[in-house]
Amino acid sequence: MIRRNIVMAVLMVCCWSPAHADECNGLRYVDNGNGTVTDCRTGLIWLKTPICFDQSNGIANTTGRLTWYDAMKWTAGLGNGLCGLTDGSHAGHWRLPTRTEFMAMTESARKLGYSNPAFTNAAGIAQWTAGNVFTDVYSTFWTSTTSATNEAMAYFVWHADGVASVWYKADGVNYFTPWPVRGGQTGTFGGLRID
Repeated sequence: MIRRNIVMAVLMVCCWSPAHADECNGLRYVDNGNGTVTDCRTGLIWLKTPICFDQSNGIANTTGRLTWYDAMKWTAGLGNGLCGLTDGSHAGHWRLPTRTEFMAMTESARKLGYSNPAFTNAAGIAQWTAGNVFTDVYSTFWTSTTSATNEAMAYFVWHADGVASVWYKADGVNYFTPWPVRGGQTGTFGGLRID
């Protein structure tokens, strides 16, 4: 299962079908008008408003920040009607991004020299500003990727520098923001079909 997830993450980041890029009119991100944003480079669909206070899967999110375990559970329960979603999604469609998926978002901004926040605008050619595709990106975000050397730790990405670091998942002190993502990929890559 881990090997399959790694292969899927590499394919999503490196090999997104160029056929989908035509729908994006040369943009990096497209607002889908339903509470989601498509990353045209990876095909991933991100929640438009990363900081959401709705209750999901029995987890109250009153501050927009959760422990890693609660973030995983909260994200898995998201669906249509929560966090501005009108996309028809339901519980089980959403998840925390992997470290690789998150770094695909911040890497181009970092290459362009952008920090605080290390995200680009919809066109992918300038730094993100308030309301440009995403509603708010000022936070520290959990990823689903755990440390290879310490299972008690998971990666997070800070908006200011876009760098992934590790911290304890269940220390009861650090609460980071879950930024839900779901697959939007369809297509054939060699002998592999992604739906």
